[in-house]
Amino acid sequence: TASASRRIPLICDAIVGKLVVSVAAVIAVDAKMTARALVLLLGCQLSTALLAPTRRVRTPAALRAVSDDATVLFLHGDGVSKVYGASSPRPNPAHATVASQLARRVGHFDAKVSGTTDAAAGDVVIGLGVTDVSKTKATLARLQPSCFVADDECSSDVKALAFCAGWTPGAASILDKLQKALPFTTKASRARLLAQSELLLARGSSEDALFAALFLVHALVRPCAVVASDINPSWEKGVVRNLQEFKTMTDCCGPQIAAALSDPKTKSAIDALNAVDLRDQVGSYRVIVSNETPQLEEFSLCILQQNNCFQSDAPILTEPKVPVLSQWRGRPVDLEAARQIFIGHLEDPASASSKQPWSWKIVVGANPAYDAFPMQHQIFYPTKSGDGLWYDPVFCVETLQGELVWTGAEIAQPHAIAATGSTQVWTKRHYRCVPRGGVPGLWTLTTLDNGIVSEEHWTTVDAADDLSWAVFHYSGAARKAGQSYQGALLCSEDGLWPAGDAERIEAALAACGLELWEMYGHGPDATQMWSDKYTRWKDNHPPPLERIGDMTITAWRKREREAAVSR
Repeated sequence: TASASRRIPLICDAIVGKLVVSVAAVIAVDAKMTARALVLLLGCQLSTALLAPTRRVRTPAALRAVSDDATVLFLHGDGVSKVYGASSPRPNPAHATVASQLARRVGHFDAKVSGTTDAAAGDVVIGLGVTDVSKTKATLARLQPSCFVADDECSSDVKALAFCAGWTPGAASILDKLQKALPFTTKASRARLLAQSELLLARGSSEDALFAALFLVHALVRPCAVVASDINPSWEKGVVRNLQEFKTMTDCCGPQIAAALSDPKTKSAIDALNAVDLRDQVGSYRVIVSNETPQLEEFSLCILQQNNCFQSDAPILTEPKVPVLSQWRGRPVDLEAARQIFIGHLEDPASASSKQPWSWKIVVGANPAYDAFPMQHQIFYPTKSGDGLWYDPVFCVETLQGELVWTGAEIAQPHAIAATGSTQVWTKRHYRCVPRGGVPGLWTLTTLDNGIVSEEHWTTVDAADDLSWAVFHYSGAARKAGQSYQGALLCSEDGLWPAGDAERIEAALAACGLELWEMYGHGPDATQMWSDKYTRWKDNHPPPLERIGDMTITAWRKREREAAVSR
């Protein structure tokens, strides 16, 4: 039909440039698409895209043997960074400090990847604040790495040296540029990889810099499990694999795809994810929390969690080995003490003497995807059966639209908008917490987050006897979404920096493998998590601190939706 014919060029473009689910949704929803139109669609793709190699995501055909190691050289300049640590208690770390810390941490994500600041070796080279172009040229000529990526604090001459396995934008010939213009060529693939790495480095966080290094290692040197899963369509996958994934999705989740695409906000979320590699946890998470809908949740639940259409299996990272608190208030930590530390300041018979509707407020956190949101409240409370705890986090998100919203929830409550006349939406998340490994202070937390099951291993690292502060570490994975993540939290009763114990707090964070310049939310003199900008908004929009209680997330979600309809 004419309608179907008009859709053909749109789908041809989407199949390689759009989020895979939006393409599948178009195919599933368009009941008028005829067999002839589908043939034309395949012809459009096969005329060009079949030239793309059907290899594993971002992994070239000729990688080293899996047993081989990879080395990332963090090449640094003199002076201090104005980007790293900008929102931390210790801003402006020396470039040498940043490089040394990144070199120490990169191996935590993959045991076969090591980091160094010694310019004697490097399969992948990353420049941090480098300004000596002659020395850099000599280093690259001697090492012959697979790529060199420079951050924005490097000099323009050094940045011009950037290259990625045969693609050098600063010295590209006309033929190189023509090949780059063809998206299925190796030159184009390398250009995309270089651009993605530069984007991550530009954010100025250690986590993003580490993932930039891991993406490069995975693509050019050896596979890395932590970034191997990819649910984006790409030329790197090749048309055959893309179409196989499309077919699996439509076969398994046709109704959910149709519902997602027919809802304007959900479609907006899918469109916003088009430009984001979903392994980019910071970018993808901010898009998702800006566009939470029941349709998006059901869509993700079916495609990723229930059917694992992309065969993702992200691991929970086991490094660094973080020590658990063993002594508290002069006694060995037992299960009851570990519970009380989690429950903290909550108004509960098992908690401390102070009475608050929350357990803790976060002072600073280490992960830019999850810990950097302002005004984070933690609410830990016992289950009725007494075999564990519930955890309801509530926090504020500045969305992509520049709005402030309370989030941390599974579903939106439309009645909140009608009741307040506000664009803010009150929501919650709900974790089950159970002791782990028979060691008090070790916990396993699980939740269903936007249709994806996340599992996290938490460790109580240290806590003041008077509960004026506590440090927790977590390592988790949304396995079937292909994401592994880590972080650490410093918490207090009011969200402000504790008055004492500065050295002990820094030592606790160091036990998590972190330095103060890597933390988010508190500058040298004042809080950012709880600044006037946010607290003024909070005064007019109180946080939804009511406990979800002893029910499954599915039952709570159903109850809230029914309540929203009745209003």
